[in-house]
Order: sequence, then structure tokens, then C-alpha cells
Amino acid sequence: MSDEDDILPEPDDTVEEAGDHIRPEQRLPEAGTEVSAEMRTRRGSFFRARREGTSPVADLEVEAGPLWSEREAERQIRMFLVRIAGERTLAHRDDPIDFARENDLLLLFGPDEEEAFAKLALRFPEETVGKWASLLAGGDRTEAFGPRSRAERRDEASIEQSIKLGVRKRALSVLGLVLVAVIGYLVVGRALEEAPVDRSDRALRFAETSQNRDLGDPDGPVTGGSPVAEPLLVVDLDRLVAVAAGDGTVDDRIRLRVDDTVLPVPSGGVTASVFEHRGGQVALVGPEGWVDETCVRASVVTEVLRPLDVVLFGSSNGSCPVDLAGRPARATCQGTDALILEVDIPQGEVDLVEGGIGWAEGIRISLEFAAPGWEVLSLRGTITVPSGAEAVAIPSFGGTPGDEITVDLGEGRTGTCKLG
Repeated sequence: MSDEDDILPEPDDTVEEAGDHIRPEQRLPEAGTEVSAEMRTRRGSFFRARREGTSPVADLEVEAGPLWSEREAERQIRMFLVRIAGERTLAHRDDPIDFARENDLLLLFGPDEEEAFAKLALRFPEETVGKWASLLAGGDRTEAFGPRSRAERRDEASIEQSIKLGVRKRALSVLGLVLVAVIGYLVVGRALEEAPVDRSDRALRFAETSQNRDLGDPDGPVTGGSPVAEPLLVVDLDRLVAVAAGDGTVDDRIRLRVDDTVLPVPSGGVTASVFEHRGGQVALVGPEGWVDETCVRASVVTEVLRPLDVVLFGSSNGSCPVDLAGRPARATCQGTDALILEVDIPQGEVDLVEGGIGWAEGIRISLEFAAPGWEVLSLRGTITVPSGAEAVAIPSFGGTPGDEITVDLGEGRTGTCKLG
């Protein structure tokens, strides 16, 4: 039997051929449920596109990292759906869920596709995971793949088709549960354990003297000397993350090296550390003029990179890339070669909104560049407490608003800025 013989007749076509033998109420579809000629054509040829022996997404690899923004997750999902669709004719929809439903792409999810999609889901934001887990599980609607006409619901062939669809939905529901379980383990797994592992020895903590300082007037002076970094809490921003703009998968567009002229700041040219001054502070020192040329993002994260606070600083000249997540940062001290940004570094365990607890165990810092021809271009580094160094504490500094201070990160890496 050929592939074409397996295709069930469209219910609307059946009504049309039956003519006078069909009762009047069966001849017209319900208002708003008519099947367009374009969709009828696509569905009529959907299963004629034969599957190859290997899934088109079998070789999909996803780089480990923080959760994507909702927009980036939607872009990745759209690319995934286009790949599994192959050469099928597709109808464009802006929303990936509408795109999948309109083109019946959920029917193409087999074991290989489910495994590849689960890799992507590890970096989805929670809201996106919830939407797709519900969608792949069939949702709460019995008509998950589009409204059906009255004639279609009563046709025996449609009933047989619904039974087959139910089997597929059951398989997809298992995928949905797997996705939720994987995300839950990576993000809040420790919080769900009966006896959470105490990570306070690896958490970033202020020195006891700074915790007990009387800060007095919030706009007044703060006792203490100039910023002198703890060597174990200093990091060079030298890890390049570069993805060229264009078509194709992200893996194909990743670049391990870029021309020196592309980066406004050389790799490793900016160094960062952490201090306490009316709360947490991230200090960065680099070459003269770097502050006016870059966008800085700092994220306080748990062990599994769950963000506790994300700040974003873009100077007037160094604008940040579009859709870069983060709240506007307050510059505690700003100069031409040194910059100090205020961040929230919780002390002790933190009750997470999704349940469980976590600790502030690292600060991920990146210089983000908006450059023609590049989708992502940044230099990154992470401040963490080294394993076995339990006595490390965040140093503090003082000063009065308007003071010009020298920031010393060690090994000759110094800069000056004015306290705000």
C-alpha cells in the first residue's frame, strides 16, 4: 500500500462528495472551523515526505550555559522545528507554538526528536518549559491540533485518526514529564532533597568587620580605606564567546577566535573582583577608555547557575545588545579605566521562589559587544571561592561621595574612579 493510500480523506471533502445523502446540518462546517485550501493541501502531502534513516536533529549539540531569554528560546525552538520539517511546505507563524500547530509538526516528534528537544529544554526559561511540556502532553484541549468540523467529528475515519493521535499524545506526555524532571533536577534539585547540602562554605561572604560597620547616613561617608582586592577573588575576563550572525545552527556559527580588531577590549585586558561598600560591589579595571566602549553584565548565581541578581551597565557610547536581560546597574564608582557596580550578594542561604534554598556561590561577569556581523560577542569570567579556601571573605572599602579612589586588583592592575 502506498503512502498516498494511507491518507484519510478530508472530512470536508467527504461531505462534498456525499451530496444529498448527507443531512443539511452536516453539509456546512461550524463557523470558524473551516479548513483552508492551503492547510488542506499541506495536510494532503504531509506524510508523502519520507523520513530518512537518521533524524535531522540527531547530531544536535547544545552548549552548556545559563538559561536563555524567552526570545532566544523561541528562536532556538523555531530553528529546531524547521530542521525536523525538512522539505515540507510550511506556513509562517511568529509564535513557535502556533507555528508547530499550524504545520502539524508535533506529529514528527519521534524518540530521536524527543531526545534532541530535551537537550534544548535544559536552557529554556521556566515559563517556556511549562508551555511546551503542556503542549507536548496534549494540553487540556481535546482538539490540540486545531478545531474540527461537525462532519469530521462524526466521520468514522476521523474517529480512527483520533485513536492514533491519542497514542502519539501519550508518548509525548512522557516527554513532557521528562523535560520537567530534568529542569527541576538541574535548577532546584538540591532544594528538593530531604537534607539539602550546606554550601555556606563555598558562598561569597562579607568579612565580619564589614557586616558590623555602622554605615550611618546612606549618603554620608563610609569608613575604610581604598579597594584592595582579595587575590583569590580576582578574575581576568578572557573567555571568548562568539557566535557569527547568519543562517544555520548555532554550533556551525560558533567561533573560537576572532580578529583582534573586532573586540574593542583585548581578551584578558579587563580584570574583575568583588568588594563590600554599602552592600555587594563588582569592581572592574582595564585599559584607558574601556568603560566608554563596552556593556557590562554581572550575575550573582548559585552552584547550578540559578541567578539571584543580574545587573546591566551600558555607557552612553557602549550600548548593550538588544534583549540582553538584567536590571539597570547603579555605578558606585566610575572612571575611564575603572568601574564599580552595585550588586545584591545575599548572605547565607536564600529561599528560592520556586522552592528550596540556595547560596550566592559565584559572580559571572561579561563584557558584551554589539558588533556588525555578530549575534553574540563577549568576554567573560566567573568569580568563585576556590575549593578548600573556606576562610576567604569579601574585603570592604570606604570613602565619601565625590572622592576619587584608586582600585587595586593586584599585579599592577589599578585604576581610578569617582565615588557617586
